[in-house]
Amino acid sequence: MPVEIPLNQNQISELVKQYGTPLQIYDGNLIRKNIRKFLDIMSGKIKNFKQYFAVKALPNPYILQLLVENGAYLDCSSLSELKLAEMVGIKGEKIMFTSNYTSIEDLDYAKKLNAIINLDDISSIKDLHSIGMPELLSFRLNPGVGKTDSETLSNVLGGPSAKFGVADFQIVDAYKLAKQYGVKRFGLHIMTGSNIMDVEYWKDIVKIVYFYVNKIQKEVDIKIEFINIGGGVGIPYRPEQMPIDIEELATVIQTTMNTEGNKYNINDLNIFMENGRFITGPYGWLVSKCNVIKNGYAKYYGLDACMSNLMRPGMYDAYHHITVLGKSTLIFPGIKLEKSNVVGTLCENNDWFAKNRELPESQVGDLFIIYDTGAHSHSMGFQYNGKLRAPEVLIIDDGFLLIRKRETFENYISTINFNL
Repeated sequence: MPVEIPLNQNQISELVKQYGTPLQIYDGNLIRKNIRKFLDIMSGKIKNFKQYFAVKALPNPYILQLLVENGAYLDCSSLSELKLAEMVGIKGEKIMFTSNYTSIEDLDYAKKLNAIINLDDISSIKDLHSIGMPELLSFRLNPGVGKTDSETLSNVLGGPSAKFGVADFQIVDAYKLAKQYGVKRFGLHIMTGSNIMDVEYWKDIVKIVYFYVNKIQKEVDIKIEFINIGGGVGIPYRPEQMPIDIEELATVIQTTMNTEGNKYNINDLNIFMENGRFITGPYGWLVSKCNVIKNGYAKYYGLDACMSNLMRPGMYDAYHHITVLGKSTLIFPGIKLEKSNVVGTLCENNDWFAKNRELPESQVGDLFIIYDTGAHSHSMGFQYNGKLRAPEVLIIDDGFLLIRKRETFENYISTINFNL
């Protein structure tokens, strides 16, 4: 069940009056509570457990600072994300740098920060060697299989159709070459799926990782210090879904580690994860005003938000829960519902938020609240049709903090020196 926005109608209306719409709101109190709970449970079951927050999910320095202050490290996948980590005071092995098809310049910046570099391809070893090999190196393994519980096939991140990772038949050679070039310490990374709601998935992942750790250690004569089993823990986007039980997740991972460790006589591996969506996703809401109601072949509520504010429904056909402010069926059980479409303003026919959704009968000017936008929402924004990105407001302690201003036309044309 999606998390309700922790604000009343008057508070939301006041924020809209102050900052306009569309408006992205996050609850920093719930994010802080969630990261603490996740770390407490996982660390209580698994020795030396570390969580690297996937910066790509919500790359706002205020959010990152909040997470770092409460025990998270950072998982970066680009130069900009590395610089964000640096901004909030994170360096060294508190950064995991996992990019793909990576430039030498990006590798060099990660090396200067002493980040853990996690290579996506065997060919990148020579690029890294050209700027100087680090003491510690990891590789992302593509074991030839992948899985997701989402509607989106692109969330399958392993297997022959995935662009990520070192193929299983190349992984031993990758470690041999790294050892030849002077690497002294090693890790192994794997991530084969995203938005996973089945905790049994992690049992299979841990089994795969231990198999390859054993194979690599024996064939290369090295020691693997840590395994990073990736992110991908899902959240309940739909009202009928229940959230993941983290106690159960931790138990499944810890029990499987014990079983596989005994099987291969490997009992000293450190284990890391890099969840993003699970940490912040449920605690963000996109508030948007209805500008137009079209009654033609069907009923359309046209919002002032669009795919540049939330790409997932149009790009992935992903479900996001939607309510209309002041028209809750729980508070007003007699309110009329009708099948409607909720769309944005782009000149693009996949600019949808919901299709044939049962929603309260609404009017122009009503505020629509789209749930679970605390991950992969603002971060996936773009500027097609000259759309300007929404401001971000953080609920923190007993107040509100503007953590990103609304983008302006001057921002949009900032790369142009134009004179008539």
